[in-house]
Amino acid sequence: MAITFPYLRDGIDVYVRGEDEVHFVFLATRARIVLKVRACLVPALTWLDGENACDILVSRMANAHGTAAGEQYRVLLDYLEKKGIVVEPDWLERSGLDHQTIATQQRQLSFMLDVLGTPERAIAAQQRITEAHVICFGLGAVGGWLVRQLLGLGFRRFVLVDHDIVSQADVARHAFFDATDAAVGAFKTVAAATWIREQFPQAEVVAETAALTTQTKLDEIIPRDTSIVINAADQPYIGYTSVLLSRFCVQRRLPLLVAGGFDAHLGSLGEMIIPGITPCADCYADHFSEALKDWVPVEHPVADRREAAGGLCSMSVFSAGAAAMQVLRLFTGEGMPEGGRGELLYDSYKLDSFTVTRRPECPVCSRI
Repeated sequence: MAITFPYLRDGIDVYVRGEDEVHFVFLATRARIVLKVRACLVPALTWLDGENACDILVSRMANAHGTAAGEQYRVLLDYLEKKGIVVEPDWLERSGLDHQTIATQQRQLSFMLDVLGTPERAIAAQQRITEAHVICFGLGAVGGWLVRQLLGLGFRRFVLVDHDIVSQADVARHAFFDATDAAVGAFKTVAAATWIREQFPQAEVVAETAALTTQTKLDEIIPRDTSIVINAADQPYIGYTSVLLSRFCVQRRLPLLVAGGFDAHLGSLGEMIIPGITPCADCYADHFSEALKDWVPVEHPVADRREAAGGLCSMSVFSAGAAAMQVLRLFTGEGMPEGGRGELLYDSYKLDSFTVTRRPECPVCSRI
């Protein structure tokens, strides 16, 4: 056993059924491990307070119930260590993470320990997050809340790209802006960067005020060391901007997360595009071309409909939260992304979703 002072983690509840059936319930993930053990080992779970060395605990069991019980207790402790149920009491202090990360991410690290199973994997995932370089196109309601949540996860390096300025309507829906930003007509990225630097002094933020168009030179905006690209730019249309960014990201082997509004849908759950694994944006475009081929739109009597769609801050936050969890899963390596999209239905509080598969003949991603 590698652990010297076994400590039963705070984030796990223990229940006993009968004399020998033990249930370990992970509070963060609701996962459950059920074990059948000798009845004499059950009370010894209360010894795991991190104050006594493993050898002392085993000797204590052997003295009370015999040598065989002592060895069985050692086997149990070894199993609990492998499952992340017992750890060293000072595992965070030993992690090598800087003090600020430990202070702000302690609950998240405990959550990742539940998911990943060992302190080493949780710490490595947090280090990848700290070192990552994120570029986000579009700082509207979803994009802004997504960046805010990524900051909360411990991401520190950002490039924010948006050509729009803050309006009065933005103040009620966005994560970063206030009435002063709207009054002076501040650029969204500049206002957000100012807020981030004040609230997260360790963050590095570059604010770009360029529009994302077919003429945009992505090589000049997206750094070579980028870890993930996020598209929350819904102008001129997120389908078009996603195809533009997807083709660039597939060529560069970069993950692309699509977040934001799709035809003014609220509560949208966008797709994570991983070159060579998931469908690319061109696959999605072809999917919709086929699925909607019989739908004939009627010309709308209102020519300029850019301000027509309604919006609800809480649903934007929902979309951003779901997207942030996709990013976290990517950096923890837990769960392979699949092709598909969904949305929260406000009236029924249900998720509506569908899947999309890679096209074997796709000219963009089929060779990856």
